[in-house]
Amino acid sequence: MKNCDECGMKPANIHLTQVMNNETEVFHLCDECAKKKGISISVDNVLEQSDSVVVEKNKRCDSCGLNLSEFRSTGLLGCSGCYTAFENEIDELLVQVHGSAVHKGKRYLNGAEGEQKVCDCDIERLRREMELAIRNEEFEQAAAIRDVIHNLKEMGVQ
Repeated sequence: MKNCDECGMKPANIHLTQVMNNETEVFHLCDECAKKKGISISVDNVLEQSDSVVVEKNKRCDSCGLNLSEFRSTGLLGCSGCYTAFENEIDELLVQVHGSAVHKGKRYLNGAEGEQKVCDCDIERLRREMELAIRNEEFEQAAAIRDVIHNLKEMGVQ
């Protein structure tokens, strides 16, 4: 884990990316240094700011019994069933914090030329992974890899 850029002592758990004049600057701050700069981000604050989230204090996960107010105060889910139980609240939280509830990754490409460079080497790696999965009799994984290869071929990658 990266340490705070300001104090250098505590682990940074707030990561800010600032883009100005086509230049990107990333700041990694601990809670204390962020508060000194007037930055306060918590799950509870984000959920309270949202008008479209209906807060049901008695809403509970059927699997582990965690209620919505506990999730809001800690930011931690109790089990995989919580993702279903609090789906709307989690989606709203992701939109508030990240601007989207859909993961888009970190790969930046410039047009079809960039896609070709990325995918040419990936398709050979995927073929090797598919062959390994078949040898290990992991047929579902092999089928999923086959579908990825097929999609890449449809995009014009050989």
